[in-house]
Amino acid sequence: MKNLKTITTLFALAWFLNGMSQAKGNYDYRANNSAISLRAEKDRMVQIQNNFVSVNMPALGDLTFTIKGLYNAKADSYLAIFTSTQVGETQKEANDLLKAKIDSIRKGANKRSSDVEMYVDMISFIPLYETIPDKKIFSKKTYNEIPIVFELKKNLHFKYTDPAVLEYLVTICAENEIYDLVRVDYFIEDIDLKKEKLINKAEGMLKQKIMRFGEQTHQDFKDKDRMMTEGFMVHLPHEQYQSYTVYSSNAMYVKQSGTINAAPKTTSQFYMPKFNKHYDFVVNPAMLEPVVQIEYEVKMRLVPKPKEPKKEVKPKEIIKEKIIKQLYWVTPTGDIKQLNF
Repeated sequence: MKNLKTITTLFALAWFLNGMSQAKGNYDYRANNSAISLRAEKDRMVQIQNNFVSVNMPALGDLTFTIKGLYNAKADSYLAIFTSTQVGETQKEANDLLKAKIDSIRKGANKRSSDVEMYVDMISFIPLYETIPDKKIFSKKTYNEIPIVFELKKNLHFKYTDPAVLEYLVTICAENEIYDLVRVDYFIEDIDLKKEKLINKAEGMLKQKIMRFGEQTHQDFKDKDRMMTEGFMVHLPHEQYQSYTVYSSNAMYVKQSGTINAAPKTTSQFYMPKFNKHYDFVVNPAMLEPVVQIEYEVKMRLVPKPKEPKKEVKPKEIIKEKIIKQLYWVTPTGDIKQLNF
């Protein structure tokens, strides 16, 4: 009975640990099973055990204070771009066929949401010619080669504010044989106000950091000059997607020769934003959908003031007195006479 309890406990522990790994997601599970990742994880754990936080002492007399902030901003509007290609025996046929598709999509988009704006961007109109020399056809009047078909390409731009509209746009475009979603752009209307909020927050934290350091080290920094630098970086969602290949695939397919091969693994992408751990503060830390991330960093450097050059002490001017010598002769009778030379 005791052995049965032990086995049951070990099974529950193994199930719990397995559940924990699944909660992390298959991407981490795949990465952690590679030899390189295991070695990197081991080195990371050793570093954590040896030194929890690595902080370098500043150079003597030189201090630098840094504040980094992150703003997770939800987009105010979106722009989705679909590309369409249509061929026809004549230019008119190609244009009429594509125009019918575009009119149908425009009608469906306006029916779904009144705030959807649509713009048609002309990309190219290309004649395609026969590749077999014996089948080439030339005009009897101009002797120019006659195209066998014409290829017309246009891009459809959709601007909208509700992100749920994109799913409907994909559906109505697919119903009209337009399947290629090129990209989705995110726009923020008041990015200057968000940057200002980052600056105000960072400046307050920077002053507190310098004040605290001065109190702990008993310094007032009156003997130091201050130099400041700052910068922004904006990360759009489409720049932060990473590729992901499934860890395992149990689907099999059989060739005509009878060889059984594993089906190719599916490759996809997922959104990988900047995480909160590298910043002193984060505005809107919780995210559900892809957002525009605005980074801000400010650095304040305190350096000793240059010493004033010593004043050169000039020697005192020595004024020599001119001594005038005069000779006098005293006569036997007692008279005093000056002798001139």
